[in-house]
Amino acid sequence: MPETTADDVDNKMIEAIERDLNDVDVAMDRLEKGTYFNDEVTGAPLRPDFLAANPLARRNK
Repeated sequence: MPETTADDVDNKMIEAIERDLNDVDVAMDRLEKGTYFNDEVTGAPLRPDFLAANPLARRNK
């Protein structure tokens, strides 16, 4: 089994941060377009409790 290096860990952390930042950018775009509070596929309103717990949510689950 290959050894995990500090660079591998750093790269995984950077990738996770980049995904999170992308999710924030998408949420901000949706807020500007007026679609933030709706499911991005169905258009149905996102449940307020779900959105409060997961502000980057795009879909009702």
